[in-house]
Amino acid sequence: MNFLHREESPLTPKEWESIDNVVVSTAKNNLVGRRFIELTPALDPSIQAVAYDVISKTNDGACGLFGDKECGLVKVKSRKFLPIPQIYKDFKIHWRDIETSRKLNTPLDFGIVASATREVAISEDRFIFQGDEEIGYPGLTNVEGRSVVKKFSFEEEGGIFKTALSCVETLVKNGFTTNLAFVMNPKDYTKAFRIYGNTGTLEISHIKELFDVGVFTSYAVDEGKAVAVATGVENMDIFIVQDMITSFLAYENMDYYFRVFEILAFRIKNPSAVVTVE
Repeated sequence: MNFLHREESPLTPKEWESIDNVVVSTAKNNLVGRRFIELTPALDPSIQAVAYDVISKTNDGACGLFGDKECGLVKVKSRKFLPIPQIYKDFKIHWRDIETSRKLNTPLDFGIVASATREVAISEDRFIFQGDEEIGYPGLTNVEGRSVVKKFSFEEEGGIFKTALSCVETLVKNGFTTNLAFVMNPKDYTKAFRIYGNTGTLEISHIKELFDVGVFTSYAVDEGKAVAVATGVENMDIFIVQDMITSFLAYENMDYYFRVFEILAFRIKNPSAVVTVE
């Protein structure tokens, strides 16, 4: 991967290995969308565009002895080709820190690498949930064709549970009964840690029972709102041509500049698998 220009940096192979480990561990700890959305790894950064398909709705599959019953076709309803964006964050290592590491034989502090990686992870989730209008990608919170439910007050006991239940009822109405996930703002998530009615259990416990994939939190979802989805590659996926990695950028003013970046697309193939709370 010559485009990383690592050989031009002052870092040793062992230090680059440490950076890669920090990036991987930090990304896993902070990424939310990837916890419930299928990944499609293309893993070739030379790919610059991807087909964005919307799949048509159809009736159920047929059952018969001779396979001659009409059951319709699953096919692409619409297709457009979109450029695949880069998501990135730059960081700087001070030249004296490197000199100190070399002279005293002490490891470099890669906390700034973790900080940059966290920012990339936050930006990825923002891309997934809010999309990018300039490039042409919709997000989970604004894709056309999604269902919208009105929320109950999150401040009132049971309000979040009733809202989540309404999302599930809508997904079931749309034909989805399993592989369900729910995402809300962290501030709203904490409100659900209260005793629900006379059950003696927390409201969040009842919410988690509704979603077999899980309940997640992200600041990419605005406070007072939420998103419920039916997961699966048939409904949505993250198309990755370059997973999160670090490159060397430049040597300037005696300091060294680097970039944590990734190249990916988020495709919503079946908008009816998305329900937003507004």
